[in-house]
Amino acid sequence: MPAKNSTRKRKRAAPFWTAVQNVMSHIARLLITLFLIGVITGCVVVTAITIYVMNFMETDAGINLDNVSLAQTTIFYAPNTEGQYEEVYRMSADENHIEVSLDQIPQYVQDAFVYSEDKRFYEHDGVDWFRTASVTVKYLLRLDGYGQGGSTITQQVIKNVSLDDDVTPVRKIREIFRAIQLERDYTKDEILEVYLNIVFMGGNNRGVEAASQAYFGCHVWELTVPQAASLAAMTPAPNYYRPDLHPEENKKRRDTYTLAVMRDEGVVSEQEYQEYVNTPVETVSKDNSQIDDSAQSGQSAQGITSYYTDACIEEVIADLMAENNWSRDHATDMLKRGGYRIYMNVDTNLQQIVEEKFLDWQTFSPNQLSENGNGELPEAAFVLMDYEGNIKALVGGKGEKTSSRTFNRATQAGRSPGSAIKPIAVYAPALEYDLINWSTVLVDGPVMENNGKPYPSNFSGKYEGDVTVVYALRKSLNTIPMKIIQTLTTQRSVEFMQKKLGITTLVTDGNDYGPSLSLGSTTNGLYLDELTAAYAPFGNGGYYYEPATYSVMEDTNGNIVYDNRSNKNRAISEDTASIMNRLLRQVVIGEQGTGYRADMGAMEVIGKTGTSQNYYDRLFVGLTPYYIGGFWTGYDTPAELPESQLYAPDKVWKNIMDDVHAGLEPKKFTLSEDIVAIEFCTESGMAVGPNCTKTETGYYKENAKPDVCDYPHETPEDSGDGGGTTPGNAPVIE
Repeated sequence: MPAKNSTRKRKRAAPFWTAVQNVMSHIARLLITLFLIGVITGCVVVTAITIYVMNFMETDAGINLDNVSLAQTTIFYAPNTEGQYEEVYRMSADENHIEVSLDQIPQYVQDAFVYSEDKRFYEHDGVDWFRTASVTVKYLLRLDGYGQGGSTITQQVIKNVSLDDDVTPVRKIREIFRAIQLERDYTKDEILEVYLNIVFMGGNNRGVEAASQAYFGCHVWELTVPQAASLAAMTPAPNYYRPDLHPEENKKRRDTYTLAVMRDEGVVSEQEYQEYVNTPVETVSKDNSQIDDSAQSGQSAQGITSYYTDACIEEVIADLMAENNWSRDHATDMLKRGGYRIYMNVDTNLQQIVEEKFLDWQTFSPNQLSENGNGELPEAAFVLMDYEGNIKALVGGKGEKTSSRTFNRATQAGRSPGSAIKPIAVYAPALEYDLINWSTVLVDGPVMENNGKPYPSNFSGKYEGDVTVVYALRKSLNTIPMKIIQTLTTQRSVEFMQKKLGITTLVTDGNDYGPSLSLGSTTNGLYLDELTAAYAPFGNGGYYYEPATYSVMEDTNGNIVYDNRSNKNRAISEDTASIMNRLLRQVVIGEQGTGYRADMGAMEVIGKTGTSQNYYDRLFVGLTPYYIGGFWTGYDTPAELPESQLYAPDKVWKNIMDDVHAGLEPKKFTLSEDIVAIEFCTESGMAVGPNCTKTETGYYKENAKPDVCDYPHETPEDSGDGGGTTPGNAPVIE
């Protein structure tokens, strides 16, 4: 028998399961394929979107926090009685903005803003993805708080610096990319510093320093924790949460949100939290606030600007124009936006004294005046400066000042100086060039005819024949300086005033070159501040300093933008200055000089009066060992002054200067040791000889002493007036 087959027959698989397996295999391959296609497609799409966004946002330009350009408030400072500078005025454009560094901002102020606005600020890379997602979900589902923003502090900096505020998804994507890039380029502290300086704080205030001053009248480093929390509470709706306008809304958000989150984050303890929420904050009133809400009109929150502040603003604008070749409009705009720090030369005590004198009509007149035919009252101006050109006080009009940035007669009115020009246009240069000396004899007589009449005439209406220089100056004769300027030449006179004494109003086309220049006849007149500064060399040994209302202008970082401290410029020799000093002393002492009413007794005074043609202008420029003061009075529309109703200008000057010098020790001027005092003959102008009977003491340069008089004299007359008959061969200028 054949052997039995022990091999088992295999069972055939069911057709159904085979089909299922095949289908599943195909589905798996399909899903894998679709997944891979999706990944590839997603990568392509994301890459395309990224390229598009990066190109659209112009990432090459980037965000440069080193060159953040925002309008910053310019602040003017003046020294107080202790010599410390205090703010007196500020200018701004549309917003009040004062930058501070992060180290000037206390940590609790930083914490108040960080934890209120972006509590994960120090953890994220520019974008708080959790917060962004949360805000998005709330917005889509209209849940509580769906209107809240999701921007981080970094994103807010991007928005403010780039001014990119389009309400579109593309802008948001662009902002996110920029925020990430910004965090790579700058530290957290650098970003936070910019944010705290540019965050909008209601009203016209931007930044925590401006807000601190506006609402609490202090600097940011002087804030209390409750005050800091009040400011941080404003950020969602700055004007709605203003602590001065809406204190209840501000306090509610301060307590329930800002201080609460600071407590929750461990910045303040529970005990401190309870203390702070029970601490009310008081805002300053607008009258006490340092913020200028009307900067464009020049109206300060401290009140109407003074004439001094007005003059300082104008000087700064002029310097910005000259230094940068800017137009006036652009320089003014830059002053409002540039964040400059201007340090003024004003002495606030002296400024107050002069302002008070100008409020009192008795300073100028024994009786209150009535208006003239044009409906005007005589106006006036006064400039007080030291011997280095620093203007210490300045007033440009009588009575109460009713608005800011008004016409300033002390610095903007070009008026005829009359005889006050003689020392700077004639006597000083003629002495400097040795054309005359103290006692040079000249003939007081007409120089020419004008409309058929002898010209010029003197105040007295008569001519006195042969007189000395000192007599001519003492009596303010008109003929003598006109004769001297013919020898000097008007061209040299103009050059001397322009180059040595800083007079800017003299034209160079010949209009000012007539001999009547010696009497104050000029095309554009002179500014009172320039005229006053031109007299300084007669009291300080011969040096000229350009008049200045401020010393330096700094930027917000304390760097000097413009140094306005005047250089020491030799105008005349020390000998010439000392001789001019003694000549001008003759104008004041006794009752022979035209400025005798300015005499201050033991306090030595020198100076010169001035009256223009037809009595349109009256002036006195006087000097003491402490100060130089220039006074002018006249109508704005030139007309004859009612002389009988007004004090003489030298008396008005004294009325003001008595108060200015109250408490100061009487002094005398320091003179050159090289000049010599010589007794001279008033008839010949030479050193006294054996036959001289009429004598005075004069002052001379060592190398220009007069010869001894050896002429015979006629009938001796001891008039002592410096006039008389000159011997035929004595030196005389015809």
